[in-house]
Amino acid sequence: MKTQRFECEDGYEAEKLASLLSIQKDGTVWLAGIATVVGNEVVIQLKDKSSHAILLKGKPDAENLRKFLSDVVEGKVTIHSSRSSGGAVAIELD
Repeated sequence: MKTQRFECEDGYEAEKLASLLSIQKDGTVWLAGIATVVGNEVVIQLKDKSSHAILLKGKPDAENLRKFLSDVVEGKVTIHSSRSSGGAVAIELD
């Protein structure tokens, strides 16, 4: 299994990202798309039409998360699990 890591601004942001990308009972994630990226902030949209901002360590981290989430939305990668530790998030992929 491959693991993708992202460095968030702090532990709270890491926990938020991990929970927003957690696997639901039906095996999917609630991610619907990326609304925007501004500096080190990524705003994601969920299937319930809500939007949530995630602050990452820096602009390169935000761009890497945007690319990763685009691949998830397009079905190129599948998330198996997500967990946070400190200010980092580890996402295991199938």
